[in-house]
Amino acid sequence: MTSIRTGCDLADVADVVAGIAAHGERYLTRVFTARERRDTDDDPERLAARFAGKEAVVKLLRPSDTRALPLLDVAIVLDAVGAPLVELSGAAAALAEEQGVGPIAVSLSHERGLALATAVALVEHRRPQT
Repeated sequence: MTSIRTGCDLADVADVVAGIAAHGERYLTRVFTARERRDTDDDPERLAARFAGKEAVVKLLRPSDTRALPLLDVAIVLDAVGAPLVELSGAAAALAEEQGVGPIAVSLSHERGLALATAVALVEHRRPQT
């Protein structure tokens, strides 16, 4: 059986600005991949949209309370035509595989100091083998 799974998140651009102001490069490298930073040129509005995208994907993946997903395992990058694309690695990729989550689509928006992201994927529910 196949179902649709979604995740969404809203991020405040001011929180990203504050993170950069307080922790600088340390904050940026702990939250964003090198490609995300290149794609955004470290622009706080665009980084906030990537942060919301990461959180939306984590919500879609629904990790257990005991299984944390590092933010660097979820990257929101741009494809060849400039559309956002989700790239999973490490624990996030393993969890998606375990759950039967197909490719994840993401939509980003930012305006008036807020960034919004919605993530959607098809999930193939596997029947237990008997």
